[in-house]
Amino acid sequence: MTDYLNFTKVIPNYPNDPLVNLDTQINANWDLIDTQLRPYIKGGTISNLETGQEFFDVNFRYALWDGTATRIPDAIDSAWSAWTSFPVASGKFARPGFTPKWRNNSLLRMVECAGGFQIDSAQSAWPMGALTNLNADSAGAIPASMVPNGGYHIGEVATALTAGTSVAAAGYVYVDKPAGNTFVRIRGQYMGGPGGGNFMMLDQLWWWY
Repeated sequence: MTDYLNFTKVIPNYPNDPLVNLDTQINANWDLIDTQLRPYIKGGTISNLETGQEFFDVNFRYALWDGTATRIPDAIDSAWSAWTSFPVASGKFARPGFTPKWRNNSLLRMVECAGGFQIDSAQSAWPMGALTNLNADSAGAIPASMVPNGGYHIGEVATALTAGTSVAAAGYVYVDKPAGNTFVRIRGQYMGGPGGGNFMMLDQLWWWY
């Protein structure tokens, strides 16, 4: 069979630069090349792996050789902790049907919150112009080790005003950890009319730590 690519001469043949041998230097290596490339095409195993080398394993999953064993990426979804209910700050009240809670993803180093707060059980108007503690500094709150990167996080949150002459409302939360606190502190600022029936939600509140 005629060679598809003629490798017999790379450059003109000089005394100290012999011709390329097709059989021993090229054809004899195709099996080795095929073996080494196969895992990148259809998955498999690779011999003589170097530390940090990436490939596809026999199940065609992305894999990495760490020098001792093959590592498969950890599943991010499985790293989420169970939801934990917030200890509510003194005088505050959890919105019925929307228990304030949080969870943490140790791989992403992210905290996510959900649920809602009322100023009290009667859904009275929130105090205007001041941040209000929402969670207590006690067991069940977010550990101090999960304080936001940079020391604090400010996020807009959903609020509602269901009674009164003006039914516009907005709000934000300030997340930090004061000196001496054992847990992360979350405070809320309600901005809206003074009517009753209002609440502040933590859904879509998250930060990196």
